[in-house]
Amino acid sequence: MEIPLTRLFVPAAALAALLAGGAARGQPLPETPPADASLAPCVAALRQRLPEFPEVSAATFERHTRAAQDLRPVIEAATAAQPEFQIPIWDYLMRRVDAERVADGRALLAAQSAALQAIQQRHGVDPATVVAVFGIETDYGRVSGRYPVVSATLSRACLRLDSAERRRNFFAALWLLQEGHVQPDTFLGSWAGAFGQTQFMPATFKAYMDGAVEGARTVDIVGNTADALATTARYLSALGWRRGLAWGVEVRLPDAALERFNAQESAHRCLEPNQPMGSCRTLAQWSADGVKRADGGPLLGEGGTPGWEPGLRTALLMPAGSAGPAWLVTPNYQAIWRYNRADAYGLAIGLLADALRGQPGPRTPWPTDDPILSRREVRELQALLQSRGHCEVQPDGRDGPRTAAAIRAEELRLELPATGRAGTRILARLRADTGTAAAAPACDAAAAATAAPPAAPTPAPR
Repeated sequence: MEIPLTRLFVPAAALAALLAGGAARGQPLPETPPADASLAPCVAALRQRLPEFPEVSAATFERHTRAAQDLRPVIEAATAAQPEFQIPIWDYLMRRVDAERVADGRALLAAQSAALQAIQQRHGVDPATVVAVFGIETDYGRVSGRYPVVSATLSRACLRLDSAERRRNFFAALWLLQEGHVQPDTFLGSWAGAFGQTQFMPATFKAYMDGAVEGARTVDIVGNTADALATTARYLSALGWRRGLAWGVEVRLPDAALERFNAQESAHRCLEPNQPMGSCRTLAQWSADGVKRADGGPLLGEGGTPGWEPGLRTALLMPAGSAGPAWLVTPNYQAIWRYNRADAYGLAIGLLADALRGQPGPRTPWPTDDPILSRREVRELQALLQSRGHCEVQPDGRDGPRTAAAIRAEELRLELPATGRAGTRILARLRADTGTAAAAPACDAAAAATAAPPAAPTPAPR
């Protein structure tokens, strides 16, 4: 039967009673227009899809759509600005695999040791990798998102009503609220609807939720770190993670001709089961061609990578081409990549996990003469900018638009190209330029803090 599109205005208290009564009696419920009228046609279309999701009640649909916000403009802007694809990969990695994130991750490894060992036994994913996902996704819970997940998933579905995946996430968000796995006041996430300490889309969380305590009625990935880590490990296992296998190893190529096998982004899908060989090759093939680890060791045999067998299928990953480092990556890298489908992201997880284990970073340098600063160095740079009269800049380690504008001003003063980039070049020049700091007017701390509105956060990667 076609559902009429007529709307009824009902006071909130009366609506709640009607919803409860109608749900109990199985009677039709009053259709409630969303607070944002621009969403009304889409909400009406999705209401007609309710029979496809019988686990979600009509009462739940009406209750949580009537206050929805239209985030379509935010989503469209953020989709075009995801950092994994907009900045050089070496900048992305430098900022995310820095000393602070490593230190915080090691502290978390110690604090969650018992839970992580149980998770590894259950799902086969090692603690360092699980913690690395937590670190890259939300900086260990510090940056988990600020958009209502129902609004985000609804708005994404409205942008593509023909997308079954987007509809699944919207209705899954409603189900999570209905079943008590999340609470309305804390059900916040990225512009795409990813939420929780390790950023799950609602439908993915619904399918793979796993609590630190087996058999728990609800799983809380917003407030319970152990639950978030357990769910992350279960999902990685479902994506093809193999117990005890390294994600990859840095290598050196003896012959530039081998660069033709460079498999970036979806080109390394050959690592997945039942896929054609494509750009992938076995370790025995790489070894026969003279490929060695970047530390000089062999791939196979005595001194080779532990656990790597001659028939292991691997892919060559050279994200900066011949000018930068190269890795042979395994199916475990592919599992990480599938978590967020970007090589910058996959490498960040792998390299952070290595660092948490005490392993060194890339031995081959990236092709840049002006590396981006770590967060500690950004704070130093911001303090130097403030000392030169840029009172709108706060030393918080986040180089947003105010910091970039101040950098450009200083670059012009120093007769440098005006890039606004928080790199080593401008930091070194400002460290040496002590005279200007002494002549600059002092910033009043209270005035500086309110000189401009806070910079918008970098869109979460989803």
